[in-house]
Amino acid sequence: MIIDTHIHSQYSKDSITPLKDIIKYSQKIGLNAIAITDHDEIEGTWAARKLEHEGLILIPGEEVSSTKGHIVALGITDYIKPLQTPAETIDQIHDNAGIAISAHPYCYYRSGLGDIVRQLDIDAMETKNSRFILGISNYLAKQVSQKNKIPEIGASDAHFIKGIGRCYTQLPDCDSVDEILKNIKKGKTTAHGERTPMNLIIKEVIRKKGRKTKPKTN
Repeated sequence: MIIDTHIHSQYSKDSITPLKDIIKYSQKIGLNAIAITDHDEIEGTWAARKLEHEGLILIPGEEVSSTKGHIVALGITDYIKPLQTPAETIDQIHDNAGIAISAHPYCYYRSGLGDIVRQLDIDAMETKNSRFILGISNYLAKQVSQKNKIPEIGASDAHFIKGIGRCYTQLPDCDSVDEILKNIKKGKTTAHGERTPMNLIIKEVIRKKGRKTKPKTN
């Protein structure tokens, strides 16, 4: 199966993408599971579960801002508060039945954890994140993942529809969120994909200027 574990919605501070459009597009391109992982916000991930999503597993998620960088929480049962240390953030994620993934770890201008990821009880790390400018960031993440036997993740980090699925994770077929999390922790993953074209990113930045408001309904 193929999954995208890092997607931002209109509930995030830097995206205006409606949840229903994310679900519809993910189904269209053949994804089997996705996670809505808004910045320090969990409202969108719960709202998505109320929408029709036949054939698509929705993994609860949040992109958490720790004091040293971003950590994607998957499978959580509750909100993970930001601005804790990375170790505290990971402990809280685990306490909430989730797994912790280092987001774009060597993309420093986007708050990657960098080399401290080697000392953390991290469950997986993004070795392919589609929103990068310099290819070295994904390359370094891949090297560290292999050397330290940290499971690899491919994720789009999409902030608009056409970014979804640009990078993705392949793993054995699963029927539930719990099964997906177990396979990730066991390292039964491979990361695939390509960079989101820069012209699409620039176009989306221009499009969303002045249009970002907090949604009340879907």
